[in-house]
Amino acid sequence: MIQGEYSGDRPPLWFKTGMSPARVPRTLVLSDLHLGRPGGAGRADAFESLLEDFDRVIVNGDIAELHHAAFQADAALELMRFKDICLTRGIKLDLVAGNHDPFVSEVRAISLADGAIYITHGDAFHPAVAPWSPCAATMRSTFATALAAAPKELPEDAARFHAAREASISEWRSMGEGAHVSTLGSMLLHPARAATVLAYWARYPKFAAEWAARHAPQAGTVIVGHSHRAFVRLESGRQIVNTGSYGFPGRPHAVVIEGSTVRVHAIASRGGFYALSSNPKAAWPIAFHADGARRPAARSEQDPVRAQPGGGAEPSGAAGPSGAAGSSGAAGPSTPAMNRAASAS
Repeated sequence: MIQGEYSGDRPPLWFKTGMSPARVPRTLVLSDLHLGRPGGAGRADAFESLLEDFDRVIVNGDIAELHHAAFQADAALELMRFKDICLTRGIKLDLVAGNHDPFVSEVRAISLADGAIYITHGDAFHPAVAPWSPCAATMRSTFATALAAAPKELPEDAARFHAAREASISEWRSMGEGAHVSTLGSMLLHPARAATVLAYWARYPKFAAEWAARHAPQAGTVIVGHSHRAFVRLESGRQIVNTGSYGFPGRPHAVVIEGSTVRVHAIASRGGFYALSSNPKAAWPIAFHADGARRPAARSEQDPVRAQPGGGAEPSGAAGPSGAAGSSGAAGPSTPAMNRAASAS
C-alpha cells in the first residue's frame, strides 16, 4: 500500500483527520465517559475505532461510574472492556482518577512534554468539589477537615487531591445508593443548582489557570474535565482545554497530541462508534508558559509520576511511545511535586 491510500472498511484516523501517516507518537486525551451510567458513553467497544490509531490514551477522570451502587457492576464490566481494547492493541492506557472513580488509579495529574502540558481532572479546584450537589456543604466541610489534617510535609497539590477524594467519598456516604447524578429534570426542579452550575462554568477556566500557576507553572497547555462543559480558553497566558462529557449536560471532545502540536476535536457517534470530527476546533504548538520557562517544548511524551503509599512520588520508569523514560518534567528544584495522591483512610 502506498502512502495516502488505505484498505479495509474504515479509513485510518490519519486519512480522516489529516494526521501524518508517519509513526509520530500520538496521544489521545478523553474524560468523563461515565461508563455504566445511563446517559453516559454507553459501551466501551464504541471506542474501539477511535482508540486504535493512537499509541497512548489518557482518560482524565470519571471513566466509569464506580462510585454509584446502582451502576457499579456495569461500570466495572465496561471499564474492563475498555482496558482490554487498549491491551490487545498495544495502546498505553493511563487513567487519572476523578471524583466518580477516585480509586481507579493513584495518578491525579500527568505532565507531558517536559511539563509544557499538564492534565488533571479538576475536581480538586473547588473545596466543595461539585458545588451544585445537594451534599455540597458536607463535601466542603470534609475537604477542609482533610486539608487541615494533611501532613505538613505533603505538597499542597497532593494535600488538595487527597482532600477532594475524601470530600467525594463523603457525598456517597451521605446519599447512599441515591448518590447524586445531575439530570435536566433535577436542574429544572432546583433552579438554584442550575445557577450554581452556570457560575461554576464561568469561573472554571480561571480556577484551572490559578491551579496551574501554583502547581504546574511551566505548563502552557492545561487539560481538564469534571465540569462537563467543553471549551478552549486562553486564560492568563495558558491554553485551558476542557474535554466535556459523554453525559448531561456536556458534549464530548478530545485532545490529540502529535509531535509538537495540540489539537482539539469534537467527538461524534457514527454507526454506533465514536469518531473524531474531521476538522479540529482549535490547534496550537506545544510551548511552555512564559512564567515557567522561555523555550519551546522538546517532546510530547512523558509518563506520569505515580503516587507511593507514603504520599511521596517517583517516576514510573516505564518507557512511553517516544521511548523516553518517565519523569516529572520538572524544570528545577523549585518546581512543585506533581501527580501525588495520598491514600484515602
